Amino acid sequence: MPAYQTRHFAIAADEDLLIVAFVRMGGESAPWGIAWGHSGKRPEIRTVPEARNREAVAEMVAKFAPVLLEHYWSPLRHPAHRASGLNTELPLRQVWMPNGSHIDMLHFLAYSYSFTKFGDATRYNTLNALGRLAGWLFREHDRPGQMTVMAATDALRATYVFPAEDVRQAHLGYLLAWLEASGQREKRLQAAQEAEEHSISITLDPTIERDVLEPLVDKWNDARLGSKVREASKSDIATALGKELTERFALVNRTIQHLRTKGPRENRGVKNLAKGSLEEHWFQYLRLELRRDDPIDGNDFTPSPETDRNPAAAASRYFVQQASEEFSVAALIHDDEDLQREVVMRGDGIHGTCVAVRDDGEGTRRMEAVWTVHADEVAPLRIREGDTLCAVGKPKRHLQVLAIDRRKNDVLEIELEVVHAKKEYRDERGRMQPAANSKAFIGEELTLVPVPFDQISRRKNTKIWNAQVPGAWITHAKPEAARASGPSKPSTDKDNLFEKLGRL
Repeated sequence: MPAYQTRHFAIAADEDLLIVAFVRMGGESAPWGIAWGHSGKRPEIRTVPEARNREAVAEMVAKFAPVLLEHYWSPLRHPAHRASGLNTELPLRQVWMPNGSHIDMLHFLAYSYSFTKFGDATRYNTLNALGRLAGWLFREHDRPGQMTVMAATDALRATYVFPAEDVRQAHLGYLLAWLEASGQREKRLQAAQEAEEHSISITLDPTIERDVLEPLVDKWNDARLGSKVREASKSDIATALGKELTERFALVNRTIQHLRTKGPRENRGVKNLAKGSLEEHWFQYLRLELRRDDPIDGNDFTPSPETDRNPAAAASRYFVQQASEEFSVAALIHDDEDLQREVVMRGDGIHGTCVAVRDDGEGTRRMEAVWTVHADEVAPLRIREGDTLCAVGKPKRHLQVLAIDRRKNDVLEIELEVVHAKKEYRDERGRMQPAANSKAFIGEELTLVPVPFDQISRRKNTKIWNAQVPGAWITHAKPEAARASGPSKPSTDKDNLFEKLGRL
C-alpha cells in the first residue's frame, strides 16, 4: 500500500545519478568487487582475486575513486556555478545503493583511506580524497531530509507499506517482488520469498562463497601452480563476482524505474529539501575540499571516521540534525494529506472549521485578527497556549494559540491570533490570500500544523563555534595533561622502591 500520497524525495536525472554496489569477502571490511554506472546503462565492474591483499584492493579502489570524486566535484565546473560559492540552482547529485549494508561500506572506505600513506603519493592522495568523500556521504546519509546518498530499500519503505517485519524489508529483491509480481497475496508472497533467497548485501551468499569462490581463491594463492592456472582462476573469480554485482546493480535500477513510472508523484516541498542537500554538499564537503590548501584558511581538517574528536563539531552537527528534522517535515506536510493526518492524530495539529473572525485592533492602526476554530478532539492534544501554528497551504501566515476550551461532545474551541502575514499577500503558488481579518475565512475547513523553528537550531549551530560566550567551556575546553602519580624524583632507598613497585 502507498505510505503517503506523495514521494518525499527527489530522483535525479540519469546523468546526475550514480548507482554503486559492493561485495566483500566474508569477515573482511575491504571491498572484493565494485560495480558502478548510471541508471539505464550497463555497469562498470572491478574485482580483485584476493580481498585480503591490501595492495590489490587499493589499486581497485583507486580506479573507482575518480568516478565518485568527479560525480560530486562536477558541479564546480557547471557553467551556472558562481565562483563565489554556493549555487542551489545546480542539479542535485545522487548516489544510489541497494541497502544499508552498502552505505556501511562507505564508512569502511573512510576508515581505510582517509589518512592512509600506503603506496606512492599519487595513489594515496587519490585514496585520501575518496576517504574524505566517503566519510561525508556516510554522515550525510543520516541527516533527516537529505537526498544525496540513497539506499534503495529505504526509498521503497518510505513510499510503500509492506506486509512484513522490518528485518525482511532490508532485502531489496524481496520488496521489489511484492511490488512487481502479479496475482493474489499468496502468489506475491511466494515470489518475495524466492527473491529473498538471493543475497543483495555486501556479504555474498555463504554457499556461493564456500563452494564456488573459495576453491578458486585457493588456486590463485597457490604459488606452486603455473601462471596459466592462476590466471584462469582469477578470471573465474571475476566472472562470479561480476554476476553478483550485476544483480545488485540491476535491482537498484529497477527500483529507480519503478518509482519514476509507477510511484506516487513528487511532493512539491521536495525542491526545498533538494536545495538543502545542495547547501550541505557545498558547506560540509566542497567548501572544505577547496580550502584544504588555502594558507589563509589555516590547517586542513578531516573528520575522524571513528569519533568526532571535537566537542564543538559534535554539538554543531546535533543542531544541524535537529534543524533538518523540523525543516523536512515542514517542507513536505503542506502537500500531503497523509502527513497532515499523522500530525493531527499525534495531537500536534488541529483539523476543524473556522466559525468566527474578529479584529480586536479595529479602530487602531494595528490589526489584531483573532480566529475561532471548532475541532473534534480525535487524540490527546499536545498543543498549548502560546504555541504557534499555521494553516496548511498558508505556511507564511502564523497563528498563536490564545485559549483552548472544551465544549460539549468533545468539541474544542480554539482562539488563535494571527501574528504574521496579516495583510493580503500572494502565496508560493500564486494565489491571493485575503487579509487576516477577512470574514471570508468563516466556514472554511482548516488543518493547523506546527510552525517549524529550524532557524533557531541553525543559529545555535553558528553560535556553538564562539568560544567567548557563557557556557563555551563545555565545548571548547582543552583537556588537562595527565599528572604523574609517582614520586617527583627517583628514590634512593632500594627496598622502599621495590615495595612501591610491588604495590603497583
